[in-house]
Amino acid sequence: MSPVHALFGLHIVRRGLIFIDLAIAQIAALGMAFSMAQGHEAASPEAHRTAVFFALGGALLISLTRRKIPRVPHEAIIGIVFVVASAWGIIVLTATPHGLEELKNLSEGRILLVSSAQVNSTAAIYAGILVAVIAIWKWTTKITLSTEDAPQGWKALLFDFMYYALLGFVVASSVKLAGVLVVFTWLVMPAVIALLFVDRMWIAALVAVPTSCVISLLGLYVSKHFDWPTGASMVITFGACVAVAYIARLIIPTREQASG
Repeated sequence: MSPVHALFGLHIVRRGLIFIDLAIAQIAALGMAFSMAQGHEAASPEAHRTAVFFALGGALLISLTRRKIPRVPHEAIIGIVFVVASAWGIIVLTATPHGLEELKNLSEGRILLVSSAQVNSTAAIYAGILVAVIAIWKWTTKITLSTEDAPQGWKALLFDFMYYALLGFVVASSVKLAGVLVVFTWLVMPAVIALLFVDRMWIAALVAVPTSCVISLLGLYVSKHFDWPTGASMVITFGACVAVAYIARLIIPTREQASG
């Protein structure tokens, strides 16, 4: 799952909309909470459909509010969406018999309890999403980098919604397995590591994808070695790698500094 998240994360980081993945993840988690409050299991098809529906609604809301409003940055709107969705999730789950446990699972995920059937179905979904992401990569990148030939008006809105809708599908499928914290980590941290050293988006993608895979495996090893919770171990491992990469970036001179 992490490679697809890394591709989305490059656009998230470059656009400076760091809260967006957390917001959509939390909205998807809210959908799952509503489904569980109605008696469905978190891994059930009903919960997944509800999470996708909520995530797509969040994607539409965020894409519509991307048009700039004076004095109110888009990141503030996204942060409000995240906080409100989080609060509603707590309220909904506290009304269920195992609310606190389910709330913990939505945050930390259940990676080690994923069945082979879930792995296969998620892999099929992600394969389709990967093809779609590659298909719109050129235009999404133009919008992200604000190039002169970037789509404008309704075309920009259309590509934004397509991008955020695909992100919504990814997040809704991931939250039930990995949890909100790990989903945020996969979306942001590999992209940050890549963009610390490279600028061109396609090169950054070639760096972020394998980086995400390697650190995810390292996080699983840390979890097993220290007997720590899997989700928290992966987040901490990614965080440590970001810190190392950041320090290395401060030490390694840029091309401009070297030529100067």
